[in-house]
Amino acid sequence: MASTAAAVPGEQAHTNGRHLGDTNMQDGAPATTNKPHQSMVSQVYDPQFFKVANPGPLGLISFASTTFVLGLYQCGAWLPASDPFGSVGPDQAVFGLAVFFGGTAQFIAGIMEFRVGNTFGTTVHCSYGAFWLSFAMFILPEVGIKAAYGGDAHAYSFAVGIFLIMWCFLTLIFFVAALRTNIAILTVLGLLAIAFFFLSIAQFISTTHTVNAVRLNRAGGAFAVLCAVAAFYAGSAGIMTKDTTWVRFPLGEIPYSRVRSKEANAV
Repeated sequence: MASTAAAVPGEQAHTNGRHLGDTNMQDGAPATTNKPHQSMVSQVYDPQFFKVANPGPLGLISFASTTFVLGLYQCGAWLPASDPFGSVGPDQAVFGLAVFFGGTAQFIAGIMEFRVGNTFGTTVHCSYGAFWLSFAMFILPEVGIKAAYGGDAHAYSFAVGIFLIMWCFLTLIFFVAALRTNIAILTVLGLLAIAFFFLSIAQFISTTHTVNAVRLNRAGGAFAVLCAVAAFYAGSAGIMTKDTTWVRFPLGEIPYSRVRSKEANAV
């Protein structure tokens, strides 16, 4: 540790070629050298081995990227007749993204949130990382999930609908748990819950009311795209640090003191 070495008499702590406590003479008075800015995003000045980076942006951006792509597919973008229930696509192209970025990278971000003591971040990122990994299993023919229903499209669509509605309920729980965070995160979770709801209803009626199912599925895809945009914004806010940029993205933090004063008045 640099601070420990500097406290030992007769020793000098070195940091990337600089001596801690180096001074410049300005107008006859010593001035301590300021910490230089981070001129390259791949290099951190004075790295600390036990310092943990903020895993939130990784989790949010990996989630946003995968959700954005899948949302467009569920809207029927560039599909024949813009039909997400047709024989072409729509989900197969998202498989790699769901496994490696939305799934694995976000799950790792959740584990890192555990390391920094963030219970909410751990639960949310690990949960949605697991969602993308499990969703990818529906796409992989070798797993045989669809084949296990023996060609019964009604039973299979209900199974997918149950899968999606469960995630809608879980997202609502996360929304309630995040009421003291910020507007950006609440927007992400709110839009995601709506997207899950529309997509699940579309699956429930896909074999009995096909036209309405397509419309609901497109609506669910549109809300997923909006959710992804909000998640991109929230994740980008975490990497807009003073070491690399002057740009700041406000998250719309909810003043905790105001919430506490309301609680005190209610007692």
